[in-house]
Amino acid sequence: MANPSEKPELEDPLSSLRSPVWEHFGFPVKVTDGQRQVDKSKVVCRHCSTTEIGYAAGNTSNMLTHLKRHHPSVNVSYTRKKTSLVQTVTPITLAFKQHLASNSDRAKAITHGIGVFIATGLRPYSVVENAGFKYMIKVLEPRYEIPSHPHFSQKVVPALYEKTRSDVVSELSRVPSLSLTTDSWTSRATESYLTVHFISPQWEMRNHVLQTRHVYEQHTSTNLAEHLKEAVNEWKLERPGTTIPVTTDNAKNIVSAVKEAGLGPQIGCFAHTINLASQKVTSINQISRLLGKVRKIVTCFHKSTTAAHILESKQEMLNIPKHSLIQDVPTRWNSSYDMLQRYPEQQAAIYSALTEKPLKNKDIYTLNDEEVATAEEVIEALKPLKTITTLMSTESRASVSMIIPLKTTVLHSMAPKQEDTLDPRFKALPHIEDDERQKIFSDIITEMMTTTEEETEDATEIGAGSSSSPEASSTRSPPAKKSVMTELFGELFQRQGGSSKPTLLEQVQEEVSKYRASGCLSLEADPLLWWKGHEATYPHIAKLAKRYLCIPATSVASERVFSTAGDIVTATRSVLSAENVDKLIFLAKNFKLE
Repeated sequence: MANPSEKPELEDPLSSLRSPVWEHFGFPVKVTDGQRQVDKSKVVCRHCSTTEIGYAAGNTSNMLTHLKRHHPSVNVSYTRKKTSLVQTVTPITLAFKQHLASNSDRAKAITHGIGVFIATGLRPYSVVENAGFKYMIKVLEPRYEIPSHPHFSQKVVPALYEKTRSDVVSELSRVPSLSLTTDSWTSRATESYLTVHFISPQWEMRNHVLQTRHVYEQHTSTNLAEHLKEAVNEWKLERPGTTIPVTTDNAKNIVSAVKEAGLGPQIGCFAHTINLASQKVTSINQISRLLGKVRKIVTCFHKSTTAAHILESKQEMLNIPKHSLIQDVPTRWNSSYDMLQRYPEQQAAIYSALTEKPLKNKDIYTLNDEEVATAEEVIEALKPLKTITTLMSTESRASVSMIIPLKTTVLHSMAPKQEDTLDPRFKALPHIEDDERQKIFSDIITEMMTTTEEETEDATEIGAGSSSSPEASSTRSPPAKKSVMTELFGELFQRQGGSSKPTLLEQVQEEVSKYRASGCLSLEADPLLWWKGHEATYPHIAKLAKRYLCIPATSVASERVFSTAGDIVTATRSVLSAENVDKLIFLAKNFKLE
């Protein structure tokens, strides 16, 4: 219940209401759910504080009557003075405007949310000092005071990093097999990226960008090998009995570095190989001149708004799709392919546009019939490579198993690898000779035997170690009592093979035979989803599938970090320390929004 002695908050009338009676009355104010509401259908006397009088716009006679009857000593003959709104603010309003305590749950939640906003959105720390950002926060929570940007760079984001890093390390510790991709990128300082790939227990392809570190030394194989070894130790990536496959580009220094670091096998980036082959195609003199001519046409329409408008009107007149012409980047062959592919579609509109008066004197000529024919041949030749590049650049599906099936189309000299049989889409291996096919399955049997025997030895050693303790000896159960039938006939039938257990080799051979006899999976299907449903049927092969199918065919995962780093390490933010860059990229790639 409200305190009767406590004066209510009153809102001053507008300054346009000049009657002196307004010096003694105000509009009552109520605060409901933090919202301040003014009731202008009534007024309250400032002298008695409890009397409410009905008010109609412009009518002050009731107020004057109240003063004469209840407060005859009050003089209302002078002109009304302007009063300050601040003077009428009561303790209720002041309490509402108090700042949130920085250690309150509400303030901590908002600060954490801003940290997530900075980290996942690649925002600069200085965003918290932006006037528009401050305004938005004030609207959402007027009582919240935004900490300075050093608070976010030194405390909030590092705390997010440590929590996310701990989650990633914990997840990796439960993975029996993994692989790496690495690459370098030159920004305002040379940086090296390391990404880890693995298949989860639920047969999902997963990857994490582990680190982004400056490389100040020369990029010799020895220096790069040291960086790789440090990363493996720091993130605890070593696995007993197996090495870590690493996918890189084809530069000699990184290829040698993988070997020097004791890692491997080294997988050459398939997309990089295709890129090199495609660039050789586009560098042929005849094709290079063709691309230069198309590039000049495209540039004309990109740089001139008049030309672009004429082209659009011609597209509409000729009923041609209103697609923009594509400007290529000469160092990216796939953009040259896209530019060339778009030209035939728009050829009629381009020719018609260039005959218009504003464009006649541009010294630009369309392709002749021979050049159009050449362009179509180049498009036809590069189309499979473009498709393959797109297909191989996926991060969510198994890709290394596609290399050998595709080698008959693009790389005839590539040696086959046994992991291709572990993809149920390609296990028939129709693209290789019979002898080679048989050898691959024999190698799989040998590796499964070795892996299983090593696991058995490890388990035996652990069991022997635990059973040798006095506690284990005292709690060991006595041997199970044999039944009468087993006592009488056990040895006889075991000798004759009636109940003999198949050897490990026989089990593995039978499993491989069943796997080969089952039908191939549809090419459109997900091999990891298939393995999720058949792991129990082929337990030994499934272990190898997890080991090999997690290897990426390209280093695209690391190269995609380049654009992220470019967003962070800009000219206006180049003062960011290497440690902050590493943390921001790590969080941008690994933090999970709940």
